[in-house]
Amino acid sequence: MLVSQHYGRFIDTLCWSDLPCDVQEKTLDLVSDWIANAAAGFDSKMGKALLSFVPLQKGKGTSFILGNLQEADPLSAALINGAASHALEFDDTYRSGLFHPGAPVISASWAAVGIKNPSGSRFLSSVAAGYEISMRLADTVNPAHNQKWHTTGTVGTFGAAASASLCMGLSAVQAAGALGLAGTQASGLWEILPDFPEAKGLHAGKAAQSGLLAALLAKQDVFGPSTIFEGSRGFFNAMVSEHVNIKTCCEGLGDEWRLTRTTIKAYPVCGHTMTSIEAALKLAKGLNFDEIEKIEVRVHPVSLGIAGNPAPKTELEAKFSIAFCVALALAKRKVTMKEFSAEALSDPTILTLISKIGLVADDSLGGTESQRPAKVSLKFCNGRVRSETAKIRKGDPENPLTGQEQKSKFLILVDDVWGRKMGETVFGAVRQLHQYDDFNTWLNENIFPWQKKIQPSARSMGRNNL
Repeated sequence: MLVSQHYGRFIDTLCWSDLPCDVQEKTLDLVSDWIANAAAGFDSKMGKALLSFVPLQKGKGTSFILGNLQEADPLSAALINGAASHALEFDDTYRSGLFHPGAPVISASWAAVGIKNPSGSRFLSSVAAGYEISMRLADTVNPAHNQKWHTTGTVGTFGAAASASLCMGLSAVQAAGALGLAGTQASGLWEILPDFPEAKGLHAGKAAQSGLLAALLAKQDVFGPSTIFEGSRGFFNAMVSEHVNIKTCCEGLGDEWRLTRTTIKAYPVCGHTMTSIEAALKLAKGLNFDEIEKIEVRVHPVSLGIAGNPAPKTELEAKFSIAFCVALALAKRKVTMKEFSAEALSDPTILTLISKIGLVADDSLGGTESQRPAKVSLKFCNGRVRSETAKIRKGDPENPLTGQEQKSKFLILVDDVWGRKMGETVFGAVRQLHQYDDFNTWLNENIFPWQKKIQPSARSMGRNNL
């Protein structure tokens, strides 16, 4: 059986009741985290730019944009929510697959709700299916694929097609055909870094939109090639520089759930900076910065290639700068959304610390590229040296956020766009979503009553930008 056919059968037969309890709980956590990121991220540079196009679209406004609850056609909603949810670098990530699954996968399902109103449990099952398929593909093709291709844009397109297919009730044959169409659209090049990090959001948004488009076409029995993965000109052969073990795509599918290994981030930064932050925070207490002569940060070579920018000029660039993030952690002893500001970019203490930092590519730290270990060493003027090493990041499966930490993150993200009362309502309502027979009832009870209450500036944002 071909990979697309195997996945098509999985999509066609998966039910919420089949998911183990830990998978169900993690799915609810991931949906909550995505909602908060999508709501907050629409106010980003990319979010505002894409939002300005909505009035130009002629499609029926059956879906909506989370940040301002503005109606949009489903394809536009998938694009904007997908880009917005990845814009802040605070969305979930899959460590071993080098991949952000939530932005493309959930954005596609959320938009598909506007086409065919599913039950809450079907929507959640579609999210689980999209995660599981895309995470297995990411594991199969990486790290080789991710050297040049942005996995969130490429593999994310398959995940989005899978989630949208299940959400809209496609058959096994149709779902396999949707994956074929998704593969012909998969894209996203790493040439965007370090100078154009905003484009990462576009990759996620296009993945969500393209996956949804693939599912819509397949629902009309317009299919892509069933050999999209293993064909001589298919995904594996065209976009992976090394041999691919195809068996890893499907072994244990439905029995061994990789979704539970997703990281829900504790810091709003590129994942390649997070172990450096962890190590720096361990060293931050009680420092006299004038006594520090030199700071050495050892990281995996791939991390240095992606997040080695020593002099970020924007707040988003700072999130892709190991040097800035380490200096910030040492100076402020915390790394939150508020710390990434124009003021921080010119903060004398942070700039002085950055000037003392030396980044070293070191693959002898142990672990792998996906684990991204880091070692931070402080050399003091008196010759004393203090060092800390970190291999696990707060939010990783081995050290997950607590329920209260997840709620706090959610409320902080949505506060400026929705306000705390709506945030409290929606966060609690997600835990009940699986109990609803139709998704629109859940929306009408928990989301749409707030449309007239959120900030007028948020509702109109982007409409007059062209």
